Amino acid sequence: MQGASVNGHLAEIGSATICLLPLMFGYGNGEEKSSERRTSPPKKAAKKNGNRVLMLGSIRELALYRAEVLRHHGYNVVAPETEEEALEQIRRGEFDVVVLSYTLPDRTVEKYAQAVREYCADCPILAIAQTARMDRKIAPDAVVVAEKGPPELVMTLKRVLQRQ
Repeated sequence: MQGASVNGHLAEIGSATICLLPLMFGYGNGEEKSSERRTSPPKKAAKKNGNRVLMLGSIRELALYRAEVLRHHGYNVVAPETEEEALEQIRRGEFDVVVLSYTLPDRTVEKYAQAVREYCADCPILAIAQTARMDRKIAPDAVVVAEKGPPELVMTLKRVLQRQ
C-alpha cells in the first residue's frame, strides 16, 4: 500500500501513526471479469448463526483492526484482500451481514452492494461512512459514522443482526 507501512503493531499512514494493538483492519482493488458473472440462481447459503461478518474496505490495516475488534466481541469476520476475493465471498453467501467501508471507491461499493442484493438478498448491509447521510445508491440497512469508532460499530452491528 502506497504511503502506509506496518512496523510491529504500529501502522504509519502518511504522517499519522496508529497503534494496532491488540486490534487491526482493510481491502484491495481489482476488476471482476465478465466471465465470472453468475448466470444461474445463487446457491442456498449455509445456515445463518448471526455472527458471520464480511468486512469490505480498501485500507488493509483498518479492515484488519475492525475485524479484530469484532472478533473480540464474538463475531466470525472475513476481510478479503482483493476485490476478486470479496466478490467470491459474496457469491458464496456464507455471512450474516456485510460491512462496507467509506474507504472503498464509490463504484466498488455499488458493485458490492448490488452483488449482495443478488446473491444474499436477505443479508443486511452496514455502511461505515464519513457522515450520517444515507447513500441511496446502496441503500444500507444502517450507517455508522467512522469517527464514532469501534463501540458504535459493535452496537450498530448488534442492532442490525437483532432485526433479522
